[in-house]
Amino acid sequence: MLLEKKKLGQVIDRILGEGFEISALKMWSLPKSIVEEFLEVYRGILPEYHDVVCELASGPVVAMEVRQENAVEYFRKLVGPQDPEIATHLRPDTLRAEYGNNLVQNGLHCTDLKEDGLLEVEYFFNILYGRNNM
Repeated sequence: MLLEKKKLGQVIDRILGEGFEISALKMWSLPKSIVEEFLEVYRGILPEYHDVVCELASGPVVAMEVRQENAVEYFRKLVGPQDPEIATHLRPDTLRAEYGNNLVQNGLHCTDLKEDGLLEVEYFFNILYGRNNM
């Protein structure tokens, strides 16, 4: 979901307020081919895959590396369930409950696995930047 600048600032403030360090941050405008490459693991698994690809390719995306002890576990809790409607009912204090609209425009992407978090940071801040120098 593409957040307006004010909401992006609110999300960043909340992340920092929860004790995370943002050690890398970059705004990208990604072509559909790059979004498809990044989300390839969800192809055939996520029913909304094509809609999510189109959403992420429709405007600027902010990639962040966040750090904290057990960062993936705690960040997943802060972000909340993938479906903002479920988040609103079960975890109303989460970012997706506050900023998400639906399964496609759910506010934020967040990895499920520690290993994937490291791979995603590597992808955005080393591989993608080095390949395209965007």
